[in-house]
Amino acid sequence: MTAASTTRDPAARKRSRNAAATRQALLAAAQDLFGQKGYERATTREIGTAAGVDPALIARYFGSKADLYLAAVAADRMDDDGGPPDPARIDAPFTDLSEVAHVVLRRTAAHGPGPILQALVRDDASPEIRDAATARLVRRMVEPLTAQYAAAGSDRAALRAQVAVAAVLGTGLGRSLGWFDELHAADPDELAALLAEALGPTP
Repeated sequence: MTAASTTRDPAARKRSRNAAATRQALLAAAQDLFGQKGYERATTREIGTAAGVDPALIARYFGSKADLYLAAVAADRMDDDGGPPDPARIDAPFTDLSEVAHVVLRRTAAHGPGPILQALVRDDASPEIRDAATARLVRRMVEPLTAQYAAAGSDRAALRAQVAVAAVLGTGLGRSLGWFDELHAADPDELAALLAEALGPTP
């Protein structure tokens, strides 16, 4: 079945709407229960019951309890474009280094270090959440940047992508914590442009 025929298929549209509704219901239930009980005490069974769906669907739509936790926390924040959060885009990969830098630095400037960065740097984050946060960074940022560097013919594309992501996150954290005067005062978009110019792939 082609993409065009799928969009005209009422059953396919219904499945798509049902999937989106299920994902949203799980996110809302997770936000509520994680907020009330914390990560450790809230169970996937409770979340599924509160959402009115089979708890096994958590694995289908999010992967794990830790992934659901990170998605639920991220959904509480602003979307990539500064508008209301869109659950369908929470896990979407970024397209290039410029987008990574602009989104990360704008969000950090507006809200401070986000849940993913906090999970990586806080001593009290559980290993499960830290591993999920790392996997999320790799999926959303490192992998698409690796492909971008490779397409440009850069050597050691994966390493370059990891260095670029680490530089963006470190810059956002340093600006938020006021490590250096000029860094703290600089406009996030200016910093993003500097990072993209310094670390972006060159043909």
